Order: sequence, then structure tokens, then C-alpha cells
Amino acid sequence: MVRLNYDVIVVGGGPAGMAAAITCARAGLDTILLERGRFAGAKNLFGGVVYTASVLSLVPDLFSASRLPFERPVTEEGWWILSQDGVVKITHTNATLRESPPRAFTAFRAKFDAWLAKQAQKAGVLVVPKVRVIDLLIKDNFVCGVQTDRTASWDDHRPAQVKAPVVILAEGVNRILSIKAGLVPRDFSPKEVALSVKEVLQLPKGELESRFGLQKDTGLAVELLGEASLGLPGTGFLYTNTSCLSLGVGLFLIDYATHNIKPYALLEHLKRHPVLAPLLAEAETLEYGAHLIPEWGFFGLAKLCGNGVLAVGDAVGLVNPLFREGTNLAIYSGILAGKAAIYAHKKGNFGYHTLRLYEEALKDSYIYQDLRYFRKLKTFLQQNKSFFQTYPYLLNEVLHLYLTAQGRAKQEVFKEICQLIRKQRGVTGLLGDFVRAMKFLKGW
Repeated sequence: MVRLNYDVIVVGGGPAGMAAAITCARAGLDTILLERGRFAGAKNLFGGVVYTASVLSLVPDLFSASRLPFERPVTEEGWWILSQDGVVKITHTNATLRESPPRAFTAFRAKFDAWLAKQAQKAGVLVVPKVRVIDLLIKDNFVCGVQTDRTASWDDHRPAQVKAPVVILAEGVNRILSIKAGLVPRDFSPKEVALSVKEVLQLPKGELESRFGLQKDTGLAVELLGEASLGLPGTGFLYTNTSCLSLGVGLFLIDYATHNIKPYALLEHLKRHPVLAPLLAEAETLEYGAHLIPEWGFFGLAKLCGNGVLAVGDAVGLVNPLFREGTNLAIYSGILAGKAAIYAHKKGNFGYHTLRLYEEALKDSYIYQDLRYFRKLKTFLQQNKSFFQTYPYLLNEVLHLYLTAQGRAKQEVFKEICQLIRKQRGVTGLLGDFVRAMKFLKGW
């Protein structure tokens, strides 16, 4: 980092930051990306689903690569609804999903981000790892660079300052720099983020395919509801990788504290579930970790840009948990922010009113429309816990009664089912839940 003046500085080497950097560099802007990890992805514990369309929008020749940064194509996906001792599986498989290109893949971000970094370097981005940005440089109310934890030179031991008329913040959920830039009024509260804990589990050779009914070119990605989160608003997940699987579960931080739940204990409880335990038998833990997921949603959406600065990805809160979207939204936001930086350089103006092109583009996109449509999701989940507590149990019990030949008249079975429903929720409760669900889905 000898030369310290650039056209664009990107802080953070995740998908959002890489997308912004690649977009800028391809337009001829002198771009530097600063990443605090040993390499891009080194500090990311994501093991989930990456949507193909978002990656193709950034790397159109993706499938010409000799080695893709993915694990398995996702050919079966849906939900496993867990009671204390059973499961109702609602999954979808489409034969066309096995055609090329697949709609989604499972991936590890340590591999995926490192691959994106190589694409960025090919585009001309200077990717500098092991650098922590400790402050912003602000002059006349304009962000004009960053201060790092590196020394300026061998002879000058002051913190190195890197300058550029545009700084793009892709710092993730811990929005320290976004707060300093005035894009966020405060740090997040425990009600606004979820903590997800995950293990990567290695099964004996051949058991992954055998236990989950997979072939070499197929993969499973399911969300785990109900008992997975102890009946609290939250979800678990199970994703199959090339030779291992990712298993995890997450709750809002406030629920961990309120109910005195230890994250590792929550995951162990899930692993011991009677349905999952046989599937995980003899599994070896390769990795354990936890990460925060922004859940502040539409009402807590950060200011997207200011004078000389833009924010992208998790730093803004671009996550749609209902549809398992995050990485794709990060990539799209990075591309849009990069285009705004390019426009600002063409105009020679780096103020908010120029960079707001990014804000306008994002608000015109499906990303903003979806965030607005599902703006009451968090409130709905927290106020309607029966969807996590009562209904998973009820659904499992009803199907158990319905599908079991017990040597009884079916009229008696139906009567027992009706009694069970009345006891657990009642007609009034069912109707009320249905109305509330419809209002939520209609975006009221």
C-alpha cells in the first residue's frame, strides 16, 4: 500500500464489497478494496445458498470457469416442520432444476469470497487483506478516505491514510463506520439482529448421499421450523455440501437473553432431535461458528449514501429471511453502488445529490419493494408465536392420526382430530391466525 490515493475505496471483502469494486474497476476507476481478514471470506462463517442469477449479473462467464466456487446445485428445497418427536416435510423438486445452469447452489463463503476476490483482481482491483479500517477521513462534511491500522511506511509509524473521493462501506452487520459517516444514528439493539450458530458436519464416505437421497449432481436445502427454535421466532437450516453438511439455527438476540438460552445448547438440542439424530450419526464436526444477521428490516433501513460515501449489503440491512435472501441482495446492492460511483466520477461531483443515484436505483428495484412489502414481518413473528409453538405440533399430530390405520372407524379419527384442533387453538384462534396471516401477506 505504497500509493495512497485512489478513485474508489471499498471497505470489506464480502459479496457486496467485491461487487462494488468489480463494477468500478471494469469502468476504469482506480479501485482499492481493504479487507481485515487474512483473505476475503476468512472471517465469514456463512454456509448456505447462493443464487445463480446474482453471480451471473457480476460474472457473466461464470460457467466457463474450470472450477466453480460452489458445493452442490440445489435441486430440492423447502421446509421441515418439527414437533418434539416428528417432522412434516414440505419440499419441492423440479426436474428442470437439474438442467444447466442450476438456479442456486450451496456454498461456503470462505471459498466463494476468495473466488470473487480473484475476479476482482482480474478486473483491476487492488485487493489488500489484513487491513483494518479504524476511522473515516472527513473534510468539509465529505468523506474523503479512510485511516487504517497499518503504518504509513517503514519510516513513518503513523496510521496510513488512504484517500479517494468515493468510499463504499461493505462492513457487514457491525456498522461502526456507517455510524461515523452519519448513515446510521445508533448501533443495533438485541431486537434487531439474529444470532445464528452453525456446524459443518462430515459424514462417513457415501453416507451423505445415502441418508439424504442424493446423487452427485443434486443437493438439499431446507429450513427447519418449530421445535428447531424451541417454538420461538427463528429457524434452523440444513444444507448439503459436496462431502459434508451445514446445520444451524438462529434466534433474535433478545430471545437468547430473555429465555436464558445458550446458542451452543440450542444447536445441540437440534442435533439430538429424534428425526435428525439418525441422519447425523457418526458425524464429525469440522467447524463451529456463529454470526449476526441484520433483521432491522424496512423500518430500520440505513441511509444509503451521503457526501462521498455509500453503504451496501448487510451494513444497510438488505436481508429477506422469509425467502432466504442475503448474498444475492448484497451483490445487487454492490453493483448499484458501483454504478453510482462511476456516475459521480463522470460528473466530477461526489455529493449526496449525485450519489443518491444509488438510493434511487435501489428503491426502484425489487429489493426495496420486497423489504417494504414484508416490513411487518418481525412484528408479525413476535406477536404470533403460535406459528412456531402450536402449529408445528398440531400439524404433526393431525397427520399422525390421519395417516395411521388404527383399526378404528374414520369418523372417530376425524372427531379426535377436530377435538385436538379445538383444544390446541380453537375455531376462534384458527380464524384469527388466518386473518392475521392474510393481512400480513397482503402487506397491510
